[in-house]
Amino acid sequence: MRKNDSIKACGRTINYEIVYSKKRRKAAIVVRPDLSVEFRAPHGLSREAIREMVQKKAVWVREKLDWFEANRLPCQDKEYTDGEKFLYLGKEYPLKVLPVEGIKKAFASFSGSEITVLLPEPVPEELKPSLVKKAVWNFYSECAEKEVEKFLKAYAEILNIDIPAFKVKHQKKRWGSCSADNVLRINFQLMMAPPEQLEYVVVHEICHIKEKNHSVKFWDLVGELMPGYQAHRKSLKKDGWRYVL
Repeated sequence: MRKNDSIKACGRTINYEIVYSKKRRKAAIVVRPDLSVEFRAPHGLSREAIREMVQKKAVWVREKLDWFEANRLPCQDKEYTDGEKFLYLGKEYPLKVLPVEGIKKAFASFSGSEITVLLPEPVPEELKPSLVKKAVWNFYSECAEKEVEKFLKAYAEILNIDIPAFKVKHQKKRWGSCSADNVLRINFQLMMAPPEQLEYVVVHEICHIKEKNHSVKFWDLVGELMPGYQAHRKSLKKDGWRYVL
């Protein structure tokens, strides 16, 4: 469940989104590079209590917002045009758009040196970016399904559990999640990252089938399955802003 609220502090209005979770035991405040503020709350925590906690952390929130404002990241909006650079498995490749007669829909593939989109011809110029975008998204989604399934098979065997149901999705704020009924959701934009970062997210989420919260036991289990995961977790936090389609 999500709610929006705001407080006035430190000479400014701080808007924030409250995200309630039955699995969460401790509250946490997250300030993002896009200047959004998220308050992660245990189920049942009152709005008044949340406001008090945000008020106490207002100076820290303001400092984070000011820093992100001063160091705003470059715009990541994609135009889906020929020659534009896209990350794939941690490396940048140019997008090659090729008009082709006789095909019914756009199709994207990876050649080893570029991401190629075959585009039906003729197509009105104004429709080309949306068709290219759909093809690129389908490409990343299909690649993610194969990679996630591969990792899940390997780690489910180690954990001696059935391979969990999963979905790959485009998500703005999450790399992955595990529902109460153990359905995993993985952000297919992780195909832009080095493979070990996607693997870490899969390991993280499959461990939630055994341990629902972020307890010491949970992190111990993550470490057993993927020694050195800390480096991949850290690099994902550092570079994740780049993985935008």
